Amino acid sequence: QTLRKAQTINSSPSAQPQLATQSAIATPSAMIQEKQTIDITQNTEVKSTLTTYLESIPAESLSPLNVVRHAMRNAIAQGIPANILVLLLLFPVTATLIAVFRHIIGLRGFGVNTPAVLAVAFVSTGIVKGLIVFTLVFVSVLLGKEVINRMKLQYITRAALLLWFVSAMVFGLLLASPYLPFGDLASIGIFPLLMIILLSENFMDAHVTSTIQRALQLTFETVILAILSALFMRTYEVQKFVIVFPELTLIAVFVLNIVVGKYTGLRVSEFFRFKPIIDPEE
Repeated sequence: QTLRKAQTINSSPSAQPQLATQSAIATPSAMIQEKQTIDITQNTEVKSTLTTYLESIPAESLSPLNVVRHAMRNAIAQGIPANILVLLLLFPVTATLIAVFRHIIGLRGFGVNTPAVLAVAFVSTGIVKGLIVFTLVFVSVLLGKEVINRMKLQYITRAALLLWFVSAMVFGLLLASPYLPFGDLASIGIFPLLMIILLSENFMDAHVTSTIQRALQLTFETVILAILSALFMRTYEVQKFVIVFPELTLIAVFVLNIVVGKYTGLRVSEFFRFKPIIDPEE
């Protein structure tokens, strides 16, 4: 009887438009789900994609050359997200790339950790949305610093008050985001936001110890390093290489850091800076 009632409802003219409407709603939502950008910082599509890719490769017999790979397979089988393991392997790789850019090329930025952390934030938020939030934080620091300096407070309280000022500005941006052209800012997680907000102290420190021009230059170089690192970390081929060859990744990072650390020559930027001295005839 239940089956007959279901057939009667499905065959009735009034039920067919409802089924068609539900199908029309489900189809776009499924398409949107398939077009989501791969985010290595979330336990969603990347987890299943990387795990499926790793499972598609036949497991080799255990040997000293693939101990880490077998340990990763076992950890993923026990429920550890594959994307978290890949992110932990990619973070020192990114730090090494930033060290190469700093020590060989000459881009300085705010150290190594700050661009690397900002790169992870850009991977999570997306580079465009991350730059929007970073720009707001940067403008908030400039405005807040001018207001706070007139109060003549001690450094610690100034830093805390500046953090309050920046947080209030980001809070206002999120409240106004539904009415802005980029209303999808509401999808940004709390941790990338906190990463970007906490970087405001680096700019404040740079401004205190040097000129505003130098602080702006370091900020610009930090953003460039973070964008390049984020593009590298978001590359799916890089993620697949890391999850398949974790031993090679760890050894290569270790060796590359030693090689770069032994370099004592001029940076690329210094070649252009001191070119009149190196080639006086030109």
